[in-house]
Amino acid sequence: MRKNFLLFLFISLINAQGINSNINSFKTNVILKPTSDSIEVITYVEIFNKNLQFLKKDIYFESSYDLNISVITKDGSKIDEKSFSESITVENFSQTVSRSNPKLIVSKFNVPLEEFSVNFSLKDMDTKLVGKKQSKFSKKDLPSGKYAKIFKPIFVKDRKGSWEFGLDKYPTKNNEIVVKNDTVEFYQYFFLNEGDYFLDVSLISDKKSVWNKSFEDEASKKFSYKFIKIPINDIDTSDLRLKVQISQGGNVSSQSFPIEFKNDYLMISSVKNVSLALDQMNYILNTEERRELKELKNSDKEKFFKKVWAKRDPDVTTKENELMVEYYKRVAFAEENFSRGTSNGWRSDMGMIYILFGRPDDISRSMNPQQSYNYETWYYYQINEEFRFVDDFGFGDYRLRSPFLY
Repeated sequence: MRKNFLLFLFISLINAQGINSNINSFKTNVILKPTSDSIEVITYVEIFNKNLQFLKKDIYFESSYDLNISVITKDGSKIDEKSFSESITVENFSQTVSRSNPKLIVSKFNVPLEEFSVNFSLKDMDTKLVGKKQSKFSKKDLPSGKYAKIFKPIFVKDRKGSWEFGLDKYPTKNNEIVVKNDTVEFYQYFFLNEGDYFLDVSLISDKKSVWNKSFEDEASKKFSYKFIKIPINDIDTSDLRLKVQISQGGNVSSQSFPIEFKNDYLMISSVKNVSLALDQMNYILNTEERRELKELKNSDKEKFFKKVWAKRDPDVTTKENELMVEYYKRVAFAEENFSRGTSNGWRSDMGMIYILFGRPDDISRSMNPQQSYNYETWYYYQINEEFRFVDDFGFGDYRLRSPFLY
């Protein structure tokens, strides 16, 4: 079956285009910060015109939506809920399918230090279609440490506006870290006791420290933070972890976090995280290549990456490996459109099919309130295949129902 998939990937290369976005492809991000006695949960929702249905009204086009954001405890109790409604008016049709200048909605919630989830529901008021997403926070996602409780680092990029951090500093997901002038920037938050403390931050690669900085400061309340810049020129970014250690009154707490850099997926030289890029080749590596990859040291992965893609280059007379470029464009699209909560879009069933077959020739959807599930079917006429995905729980997590591939 995998051999057939690779063949189909070559066939569909000439027809590669983006899949039409729908109500489920709005973007969300959830950030955690400390307050005096709880966690501040900040949600970011980006709604693109292309997510909605616009209707022509005289000389303009109009659409409207309702957005609901709710925070739920592990046992299902509602902590808080916020709703937003808006109508959008644009002047021409091209703006109705735009992915630029999205509506960006920022909300804040106070949550106890316990497991919870954030549910997002976006309703198109014209089609009545509803897109849903959920971000779950289990114990491993919450700030932790034996003495001080250390939050996940909040990496930021430049974006005009005020986003609950420094001016023009917009938070990114930890697998979309943006490098600017060979530097990454992040906020590091933590709970601790009032008084003097030491903070040590290290960048770890292959179990060795490649960058380190220490701070000595005094906390005037039960939490504190540092804004930190790390120069990453001359650092191999393929397999990095950030280690954060806090010492106070003879007690020490530490945590480490994997970090991944945003990839433009266009050329081999631009693949910053080779380990991740190799993981994303999961659908097309053969048994021998998998065995070889499993035995590799991190330092040998870049060479292996270049070798396996060189074998798949459809036209060695050109500078660009067209198949590799297309493959990672599809991976990037899957990440942007099929990620659900902390689950990577390229690992999803929809992501897998899109990566292997590209844009469907046609799509049919069923949003039946009388049924306990919704479904979506993708049609590929050139290869005489169709794939049905079912959302069993109503949160946009579509699983492949037929055909059964494995």
